[in-house]
Amino acid sequence: MLQLPLLTNARPLFSPMAITPASAPAPSPAAATNLIGEVCKKSNIDPTLCIATLRSIPGAASAFDDIKALAELVMEAAREESKVLGEMFGEILSNKDDAKNPKFKHSLELCALDYNEAAIFFTTRGLGDVTKSLEIHSALDNSQNCDGELVKITNRGGAGLIDDSISAAVQRWKNLYAVANGVVLYAEDVFKGNPVDDGQGDDDCGPDY
Repeated sequence: MLQLPLLTNARPLFSPMAITPASAPAPSPAAATNLIGEVCKKSNIDPTLCIATLRSIPGAASAFDDIKALAELVMEAAREESKVLGEMFGEILSNKDDAKNPKFKHSLELCALDYNEAAIFFTTRGLGDVTKSLEIHSALDNSQNCDGELVKITNRGGAGLIDDSISAAVQRWKNLYAVANGVVLYAEDVFKGNPVDDGQGDDDCGPDY
């Protein structure tokens, strides 16, 4: 049976070094420490893993004292990882003959759909609103739906379709989701339920309610 890594005890799968633009001003050490600590506390994953995940996001180190700027970078990273997973499942369907077997095809199609759809929930629109955490949780629902489909594939004899690269990508996604959720929950405390204007209008990729 496919064993997906546990979120809380997973080994960091990101590079520990963040890419910081040379021209970016260094954040205040005290403000950065406080922001990272609060976000990671609310992420509900191991603090070391949370920090490693944050530092793996290009540009994030220069935004460790600015919750809105950090949120934009985290959401972008989670959105892109969602698209990567959607593409990976699509490639399995296209490139592996066994994937065309009706026992596996529908589950793989659902996983591709789940992660492509999950991408739309990672946006800073409404950041600070008390309903934002409910919105972003929809992305986790999609991921968990796919987890169930992967179990079905394994139980039907298709474990060979799901290699280590898929398991690693799913874990990276879950780490990013946890950090994104931590950012959202901390923003609720900072903005006291008054969402910030992120400049994104109706054309934004986020869902409408």
